[in-house]
Amino acid sequence: MTPETAREAARVLLSARGDHRMIDALPVSCRPKDIDEGYAIQDALVEVWGLEVTGWKVGATTAFWQQKLGVKEPIAGRLFRPYTYDNPVTLDGAAFHLRIVESEFGFKLGRDLPPRAAAYTRAEVEDAVEAVHCSQELVDSRYKTSLGMDPPSLVADNASGAAFVIGPPIPNWRQANLAAARVKLVINGAVTAEGTGEEAGGHPILPLVWLANDRRKRGDGLKRGMFICTSSASGVHRCPSPAVAVSDFGPWGTVTTTFT
Repeated sequence: MTPETAREAARVLLSARGDHRMIDALPVSCRPKDIDEGYAIQDALVEVWGLEVTGWKVGATTAFWQQKLGVKEPIAGRLFRPYTYDNPVTLDGAAFHLRIVESEFGFKLGRDLPPRAAAYTRAEVEDAVEAVHCSQELVDSRYKTSLGMDPPSLVADNASGAAFVIGPPIPNWRQANLAAARVKLVINGAVTAEGTGEEAGGHPILPLVWLANDRRKRGDGLKRGMFICTSSASGVHRCPSPAVAVSDFGPWGTVTTTFT
């Protein structure tokens, strides 16, 4: 895939975003054939869109979701400044096709994890984390088949990332048992799902370790100040419109998105 072909695909996806359209698929002339081409289109999306990147989202962190999406490892997309919100937030429900809400742990980096030859260890990645926040990821798609689209096209569409809500920080997170922490998702007053941090691939930090090494190999690394949300601790759930979606992290607080 040439840089211009990647930009062609990125412009198609941006046009769909701008017009609030869902498309059947990317044109054959610029459709990615593998995950690397998907990331090339995602890189071009960042270039063409021109928005500041505030971090990353990681998805497909469990065997269940990897089998469902047809991938062998997680996939990642960018978080963008205009779509990174402080908690609580009220958003136009009609601006989203899917209104999927995921309760996630968001890791804020206190220093860079740059490209290098050697793989990053979990200890090195943990040491680079400045803070962990309760958070929500909002998922959406530009494809009519949404999460049923082929994996390279999902990656091209920013791994279905739409928005990110930063909630309260977790005090003394290094001493907290994030894997065992219980999280509830409450939609319109009803408990929709409950889970633990273990559901984010065994431990919430493990997807961040994967991402640090994936971006290490891809040549850009991760930057100080970035937020990385590392997959849902309460499953993947669509909201009606209107709706109030509350991710309840127990003693650490709540994160709330209201869809008008």
